[in-house]
Amino acid sequence: MEDLTLALITLTSFVLLFVVAIFADRAGLEAADELTSQQPEPVPVAIEDPRTSSSTAHTAHDSHADVA
Repeated sequence: MEDLTLALITLTSFVLLFVVAIFADRAGLEAADELTSQQPEPVPVAIEDPRTSSSTAHTAHDSHADVA
C-alpha cells in the first residue's frame, strides 16, 4: 500500500510540475509578444549626399593634413 501511495504522490508531483511549466512557457511567450508589439516603428532619417552638400569638399590628402 505504501508503494502505491508513493507512486501516486510522485505521479501527481510530475503532473503538477508539467502543468506549471506549460503555464510559465505560455506566459513567457505572451510577454515576448507584447514586448515586440509595443516597439515603435523605425523613423526614416534623411541622409545628405556629400556631393551636393554646401560644405567644402575634402580630399584624402586634406584629411590626413588635418590629423597631423
